[in-house]
Amino acid sequence: MRADNGNSPVGNSIPTGPEVKSPGLSLPLFPGFNRILPLLTVYWIIAIPTSILYSSGFPLVIAGWLSPTTIMLWPVGRKLGLRYTDYRTPWFIASVASMAGVPLTVGWIISTPFADQLTKHVAIVALISVVIGLFGVEVAHKGGFGKPVRMFFRPDLILGSNRILAGGLAALAIGMKFMFSNAPPGDTPVGNWYAFFMIIVLGLYQLIPLRGLIKLRTMVSRMVYDKYRGLGITALKEFYLIVGISLMLFAAHNFFGGVTPFSRNVLAGSSQGLAIMVISAAFVIIARSLYKRHIGDPFIKETIGQSLVKDVILAGGMSVYFYGYINVMVGRAVFNSGPSLYLSLIGLGLYLWGLILLIPLRAWARQNQKFGLMRQMVEVMLPSLNEELRSKVMGKVVYAVSELPEERRNKMVQDMATFVGEMNQADREKVMKTQMQVLSSLSPEKRMDMMKAMDRALLG
Repeated sequence: MRADNGNSPVGNSIPTGPEVKSPGLSLPLFPGFNRILPLLTVYWIIAIPTSILYSSGFPLVIAGWLSPTTIMLWPVGRKLGLRYTDYRTPWFIASVASMAGVPLTVGWIISTPFADQLTKHVAIVALISVVIGLFGVEVAHKGGFGKPVRMFFRPDLILGSNRILAGGLAALAIGMKFMFSNAPPGDTPVGNWYAFFMIIVLGLYQLIPLRGLIKLRTMVSRMVYDKYRGLGITALKEFYLIVGISLMLFAAHNFFGGVTPFSRNVLAGSSQGLAIMVISAAFVIIARSLYKRHIGDPFIKETIGQSLVKDVILAGGMSVYFYGYINVMVGRAVFNSGPSLYLSLIGLGLYLWGLILLIPLRAWARQNQKFGLMRQMVEVMLPSLNEELRSKVMGKVVYAVSELPEERRNKMVQDMATFVGEMNQADREKVMKTQMQVLSSLSPEKRMDMMKAMDRALLG
C-alpha cells in the first residue's frame, strides 16, 4: 500500500521524532520529542545521584513530576504553524499546573508531626479528592480540548478521563483503608518520598499516560486494521488496569507506614483476603471484557448509559477487591467504630467521592472524550491514510452513525460537518470525496437517513 501524504500545509518534512508507522498510515508520535529528550535526561541525571547522596526520594519525585509536565506543556505546534493556545487550552494548562500540588501536598504530609493527626488526615484527603481527582474534571469537558495536531499522542484528550479514573480509584481504596484499617501502619500517613515515587511511577504513570496511549493505539488499530479486537486483548487491558491499581495501593500502604518499598515486609498476609482479591479481579476482567464486546466498535456507538454500566462494574468489583487487599495488608479488616468512628466517617466521605468520580463524572468525561477523538480522527487520521484505508475507516464510521437513533445521528453528523469545515482545502476534498463514495454504498434507507442529517447540519 502506498502512503498518501496529501497536501496539508503541515506536511511530513518536519523532523518529528518517533512515529507510529503502519502500512498506509504514518503519524508522528510526538513532534519534536528529540528536543525534549535531552531536557528529560538532565532531570534524571540530577535526580538520581542527588537521591543517592542525600538518601531521599524527594529528588526522584520532583523529576517524576517534571517529566510528564514538560512533555504535556511542550510547544509541539510551533513548527506546525499553530498558536500555543490553539492546541493547549487554558483549562488544560491549569490542570497540568495543578499537578504541582501533588509533591507540595506530600511535602505537607511528611513535614507535619505525627502527633498532629488531624492535619495529616486533612492533607491526605485534599491530595486524593482535590489535587488528583477534582482537578482532572476541569479538563474533561469539550472546552478543555485543543485543536487537532498532526500527532498520535494527544495529552489533552487523555488527561481528564484518566485522571478522574486514578483519582476515583485512589479515593475508593484510601476511603476503605480509613474505614477498615486501624492497625499498624494505621490510618495516619507517616509519609515516605520513595514510597510516593513508586505511587507516581508504578501507579499514576500506568493509569494516566500509558493507559491512555494504549487505548488510543488499540482504537486506531481496530478502526484501520481490524487488529486487537479479540476478547483476550480486551481482558489483557483490564488485567493491566488492575495491576496498576494494585501497585499504587501497595505503594500507598508503604507511604502510610513511612516505609521505603521493598526494604521490609509490610503485608500481614491473609489467605481469605487473597481469595477475595482473585475472585473480584476475575469478575472485573471477565464482566467488563464481555460487556465491552457487547457494545462493539467503533467507539462512537457507546452511549452514556453503556459507559455507566462499565463504570458500575469497575467500581463495584474494585470495592470488593480493595476489601480483600486491606485484609492482606493488615491481616484482618475491621470496621472502625467507637473512638475510631471518625476514621470511618472520613473514609466514607472519600469512598462516596470516589463513586461520584468513577461513575457519573467518568461516564460524562468519556462522552466528551469521544468528541475530541472523533475530531482528531476526521481532521488528522483520515487525511493521513491512503485511499483504500480511508474508505474503509470512513465506511465504518458512516455505517455506525447511520444506525444511531435520530437525535444522536443528527448531533454526530453536525459535529463531523464542523470538523470537515475546519480542514484545509486539500484534506477536505479528500475526506468529502471518500464520504460521498461511502454514502453511495449504503442501503437506500440508511443513505436517506444520513442525507437528512447532513441537510440539517448544513441548514443549522
